[in-house]
Amino acid sequence: MPRQSHSAESVTERRKYVRATLVGSALVSPQSGAKGFTAVLNNVNKIGAGLHSKETLPIGAKITVSLAFLDPHLVEQQEKLTATVAWAKPWEKGTLLGVVWDDLVTKEKNRWLYYYLEETLKSGN
Repeated sequence: MPRQSHSAESVTERRKYVRATLVGSALVSPQSGAKGFTAVLNNVNKIGAGLHSKETLPIGAKITVSLAFLDPHLVEQQEKLTATVAWAKPWEKGTLLGVVWDDLVTKEKNRWLYYYLEETLKSGN
Protein backbone atom coordinates (compact mmCIF):
# COMPACT_ATOMS: atom_id res chain seq x y z
CA MET A 1 0.00 0.00 0.00
CA PRO A 2 2.62 2.65 0.85
CA ARG A 3 4.08 2.15 -2.61
CA GLN A 4 0.80 3.18 -4.31
CA SER A 5 0.46 6.19 -2.05
CA HIS A 6 4.01 7.27 -2.91
CA SER A 7 3.44 7.01 -6.66
CA ALA A 8 0.15 8.93 -6.35
CA GLU A 9 2.02 11.71 -4.56
CA SER A 10 4.65 11.98 -7.29
CA VAL A 11 1.92 12.07 -9.97
CA THR A 12 0.16 14.83 -8.04
CA GLU A 13 3.42 16.74 -7.73
CA ARG A 14 4.13 16.43 -11.46
CA ARG A 15 0.59 17.49 -12.34
CA LYS A 16 0.40 20.48 -10.05
CA TYR A 17 0.54 22.77 -13.10
CA VAL A 18 -2.66 22.25 -15.05
CA ARG A 19 -2.07 21.36 -18.67
CA ALA A 20 -3.83 23.26 -21.40
CA THR A 21 -4.74 21.55 -24.63
CA LEU A 22 -2.83 23.22 -27.43
CA VAL A 23 -2.73 21.28 -30.66
CA GLY A 24 -0.46 22.66 -33.31
CA SER A 25 2.77 22.23 -35.17
CA ALA A 26 6.10 22.68 -33.44
CA LEU A 27 9.65 22.58 -34.74
CA VAL A 28 11.98 20.52 -32.57
CA SER A 29 15.69 21.27 -32.98
CA PRO A 30 18.16 19.07 -31.09
CA GLN A 31 20.88 21.23 -29.53
CA SER A 32 23.37 18.52 -30.51
CA GLY A 33 23.21 19.91 -34.04
CA ALA A 34 21.24 16.93 -35.38
CA LYS A 35 18.59 17.73 -37.98
CA GLY A 36 15.43 19.33 -36.64
CA PHE A 37 11.98 17.90 -37.26
CA THR A 38 8.34 18.83 -36.93
CA ALA A 39 6.22 17.49 -34.13
CA VAL A 40 2.61 18.00 -33.07
CA LEU A 41 2.07 19.69 -29.76
CA ASN A 42 -0.67 17.94 -27.72
CA ASN A 43 -0.66 19.86 -24.46
CA VAL A 44 1.41 22.42 -22.66
CA ASN A 45 1.86 24.08 -19.30
CA LYS A 46 4.30 26.45 -17.65
CA ILE A 47 6.80 23.67 -16.95
CA GLY A 48 6.65 21.52 -20.08
CA ALA A 49 4.74 20.00 -22.97
CA GLY A 50 3.62 16.77 -24.55
CA LEU A 51 4.31 16.22 -28.24
CA HIS A 52 4.11 13.44 -30.78
CA SER A 53 6.35 12.91 -33.75
CA LYS A 54 7.55 10.36 -36.29
CA GLU A 55 11.05 11.01 -34.91
CA THR A 56 12.35 10.04 -31.51
CA LEU A 57 14.87 11.53 -29.11
CA PRO A 58 16.78 10.04 -26.20
CA ILE A 59 15.73 10.92 -22.65
CA GLY A 60 17.87 13.81 -21.45
CA ALA A 61 18.32 15.28 -24.94
CA LYS A 62 18.53 19.09 -24.96
CA ILE A 63 16.24 20.63 -27.55
CA THR A 64 14.72 23.91 -28.71
CA VAL A 65 10.98 23.90 -29.40
CA SER A 66 9.67 26.61 -31.74
CA LEU A 67 5.98 27.47 -31.51
CA ALA A 68 3.97 29.92 -33.62
CA PHE A 69 1.08 32.03 -32.35
CA LEU A 70 -1.18 34.48 -34.16
CA ASP A 71 -1.34 37.86 -32.47
CA PRO A 72 -4.55 39.97 -32.43
CA HIS A 73 -3.59 41.34 -35.89
CA LEU A 74 -3.22 37.76 -37.21
CA VAL A 75 0.54 38.21 -37.53
CA GLU A 76 2.54 35.09 -36.70
CA GLN A 77 4.68 35.43 -33.59
CA GLN A 78 7.28 32.75 -32.94
CA GLU A 79 8.54 31.65 -29.56
CA LYS A 80 11.50 29.39 -28.93
CA LEU A 81 11.79 27.50 -25.67
CA THR A 82 14.74 25.35 -24.64
CA ALA A 83 13.82 22.05 -23.02
CA THR A 84 15.00 18.62 -21.96
CA VAL A 85 13.32 15.38 -23.05
CA ALA A 86 11.87 13.87 -19.85
CA TRP A 87 10.37 10.74 -21.42
CA ALA A 88 9.73 9.10 -24.78
CA LYS A 89 7.22 6.31 -25.48
CA PRO A 90 6.56 4.38 -28.68
CA TRP A 91 3.22 5.22 -30.27
CA GLU A 92 1.41 3.75 -33.27
CA LYS A 93 2.40 6.72 -35.45
CA GLY A 94 5.87 7.35 -34.02
CA THR A 95 6.84 8.58 -30.57
CA LEU A 96 5.17 10.46 -27.72
CA LEU A 97 7.59 12.90 -26.09
CA GLY A 98 7.37 14.67 -22.75
CA VAL A 99 9.59 17.72 -22.43
CA VAL A 100 10.41 19.98 -19.49
CA TRP A 101 11.19 23.62 -20.24
CA ASP A 102 14.59 24.78 -19.01
CA ASP A 103 12.88 27.84 -17.52
CA LEU A 104 9.35 28.32 -16.22
CA VAL A 105 7.13 30.11 -18.76
CA THR A 106 6.82 33.78 -17.76
CA LYS A 107 5.07 36.80 -19.21
CA GLU A 108 8.45 38.49 -19.76
CA LYS A 109 10.21 35.62 -21.57
CA ASN A 110 7.34 33.83 -23.32
CA ARG A 111 4.69 36.46 -23.91
CA TRP A 112 2.51 34.53 -26.37
CA LEU A 113 2.59 31.13 -24.67
CA TYR A 114 2.06 32.75 -21.27
CA TYR A 115 -0.97 34.68 -22.58
CA TYR A 116 -2.40 31.52 -24.19
CA LEU A 117 -2.04 29.54 -20.95
CA GLU A 118 -3.56 32.32 -18.82
CA GLU A 119 -6.57 32.73 -21.11
CA THR A 120 -7.16 29.00 -21.60
CA LEU A 121 -6.89 28.10 -17.93
CA LYS A 122 -9.11 31.06 -16.92
CA SER A 123 -11.85 29.81 -19.24
CA GLY A 124 -11.62 26.37 -17.62
CA ASN A 125 -10.59 24.60 -20.83
